[in-house]
Amino acid sequence: MLIPLSGCSEIGRIKDKLLGNNEPVTQRPTVRLVFPEGSTVAEFAEILEGGGVCTADEFLLTAQDSSLLSEYGFSIESPENRSFALEGYLFPDTYDFYVGEGSASAAKRFLKNARSKFDGSLLEKCAEIGMTLDEVLTLASIIQEEAGDPADMGGVSSVLHNRLDSSSFPKLQCDAATFYLRDSVKPYVTEERYEFLSQLYGTYICEGLPEGPITNPGIEAINAALNPDETDYYYFITDSDNVYHYAKTYSQHLKNCREAGLID
Repeated sequence: MLIPLSGCSEIGRIKDKLLGNNEPVTQRPTVRLVFPEGSTVAEFAEILEGGGVCTADEFLLTAQDSSLLSEYGFSIESPENRSFALEGYLFPDTYDFYVGEGSASAAKRFLKNARSKFDGSLLEKCAEIGMTLDEVLTLASIIQEEAGDPADMGGVSSVLHNRLDSSSFPKLQCDAATFYLRDSVKPYVTEERYEFLSQLYGTYICEGLPEGPITNPGIEAINAALNPDETDYYYFITDSDNVYHYAKTYSQHLKNCREAGLID
């Protein structure tokens, strides 16, 4: 989302007057861009291109550079197995850029903001629940996509945590990961690499968490990942009114599906 900045010329005129300049100071054009919670790397790239910061292709290439993470104290294992190394670490927020600023500079703005948000207390909570920051961001990214309303994030988080903690449910089976692969990965990689990543991100295929985040979660989803509701649920669905229905057993889950009109 693009929000035009105004007043730059007026600021320049005031500055000229204060400095006694006869010639106006040339201002670098700027643009304010909004990156909604749950935006993927591919969506970040499109927003940046729309604002004239860099091309989408340039940013997609930059988003594969895991060395940028280390500059801000982040680390991931096996970056070659990630769809985009920076996925999950681009903090969704409102940012001001120079037009033509470039993809690397833009990425560093996102990462610097993420570093300020992922502070000591958040990292302590990660350690308290026995998860790395990368695992929490991966879990939060699924919560972000599976629970559109923050009010539902705690419940969805509890289901995912319960599955991760139970040997009876080795796979998370979340449709959000399937949609991510289809919409935000497949259009940007070769068919061979897509098939490879599908094995690592497809939660109906892989066990436990996918290889990495499937979007860039906001702080509410991250907090939900760190603080799930206490339940004994292993299933959830949403009905046509976007009401969440939870179940402990598969039979109850099927009943919920029938009552919601999802199956006959």
